[in-house]
Amino acid sequence: MSEQYRYNCVDESVLLPILKKHVFIPLHRWIPYWVPANYLTLVSIVMMWGIFLYFTTVDLPSGLEIGAAVLVITAYVIFDHFDGLQAKLTQTSSPLGEWLDHFSDVFNGAIVVYLGFKCLHLPLDGLFLVLTWLNFVAFAATYVEQRVRRELYFGKIGSLEGVVLMIAVLALCVPESGRALWHLELGWPIYQFLLASFALGCFGTVITCLQRMRALPREFLVFGIGGSLLVLLGIYLELSTSWLFCAITIFSSEFILRNMQQHLTSQEIVTVDLVIFGLLAGLVGFNWLSWNPIPLLMLFSLGLGVSMLLRCGRLLIFWRPYWVWWNPSAPS
Repeated sequence: MSEQYRYNCVDESVLLPILKKHVFIPLHRWIPYWVPANYLTLVSIVMMWGIFLYFTTVDLPSGLEIGAAVLVITAYVIFDHFDGLQAKLTQTSSPLGEWLDHFSDVFNGAIVVYLGFKCLHLPLDGLFLVLTWLNFVAFAATYVEQRVRRELYFGKIGSLEGVVLMIAVLALCVPESGRALWHLELGWPIYQFLLASFALGCFGTVITCLQRMRALPREFLVFGIGGSLLVLLGIYLELSTSWLFCAITIFSSEFILRNMQQHLTSQEIVTVDLVIFGLLAGLVGFNWLSWNPIPLLMLFSLGLGVSMLLRCGRLLIFWRPYWVWWNPSAPS
């Protein structure tokens, strides 16, 4: 079945050729042939979620903890490219592998943003929510474009360059003097220039995706309006950052999942779950009545999260023939 599948991707990353030649390929030689590519993807998922869950228990991370985050993100970048190299070597590329790889990146990208704020000792406030949302919008634009143009495109300055920059920034934060450096005032704190660059990168990704599509898909517009209103309303009402982060993560990933599913299976037309506008109306109403709106956010996140998990389960069943438990033998 894998012979019928073709991974169509154009990657113009300026760092990829260098890292592939000097890091990814040399290190990949240590991966045994029998290890399936999807196992390598799962390793990166476990590492990123492990460091994320640990950091949720930490207020101000120490230099040692920041160093651990740097090592985990670095390992994630390496394993994120190992799986593709292994699939190509063993000729086991499949839609299941593509989906596991790219859908996990949606969550891992948000985790990198979260770790960046924690390691820079920045508050998880409205600015954190806005940048997290912009990161999701950039991911969504990328996979909407893939669905529309039937081609995944990564520009010269993209997610790889962004993560490598974040690794360098966090590495500087390991010593206390390095953390203090980002808070020095140059008119504004230096870290604000860093965050502004990140925001501009997200906007640039969205704009270039729309330019290549030569259209603004209606579902992407509805997604952008709904999510933006949720973020802005949540900040205005001073709602729980944790629950807002959870809600926008699930809302964004569910929309991206629909686009990936349509691209890889052509099973259904992509739409936006309009329940988000019901949530917005409910938040306004609860605030007007002086009721606690958090249960609404919890219900929204739980309901949409269960729906997304069921969709993932159906995809895993659909792609079950592509799962490889081990690669039997290396070619002679």
